[in-house]
This record gives sequence, structure tokens and C-alpha cells, in this order.
Amino acid sequence: MDDYQKIAASEEYRQFKKAKVWFLWPIVLLFVCYYLALPLMAGYAKGLMGHFVFSNITFGYLFGISYYLVAWALAFVYVVKARKFDQKAKEIVSKHTKYTSKGA
Repeated sequence: MDDYQKIAASEEYRQFKKAKVWFLWPIVLLFVCYYLALPLMAGYAKGLMGHFVFSNITFGYLFGISYYLVAWALAFVYVVKARKFDQKAKEIVSKHTKYTSKGA
């Protein structure tokens, strides 16, 4: 059996994959819900979206601008967590392979 087939069959890899999926799906669902909230609120909460927060700035504009903040925050969280996943993946590969390449 190939080294990578052994890795894929290992319980350690299955746990790694499960942890990654349990991290990624909530992030994706959170962003999709947040993304869909703007058009839904624009259609069904017109009073709230048209409410002036200060000067000529409405809640709708602020909510739209907040997309950038949320996207950057989620990207930051993902990068931090992805580094940990990458390190764990390297540990799993080095543990299960006979040799490791220096370039990978």
C-alpha cells in the first residue's frame, strides 16, 4: 500500500479531516447567512435599512460596509487556523512516510 493510502486510512487523518470540516462549515454558513441578510433586510426591513444612523448614512449602508470587516475578520481567523492545520498535516505525513522531501 502506498504511503498516502496508509495516511488516508489512518484514524489520525480521519480525526484531522473531521476537525477541519467542523471548523470550515460553520465559517462558510456564517458568511452565507450574513451575505444573504442584506438583500433580505433590504426587501423586508425597509424601515430599519433606511433609518439614518448619522448625517446621511443609513443603517443599510453601514451594514453593506460591514461586509468588508466581516470578510477580513473571517479571513484572519481562517489563516490563523489554517496554519495549525498545515502543521498538523505535516506531522501526520512525516509520521506515516518513510521519507520526507525537503521542498514540500
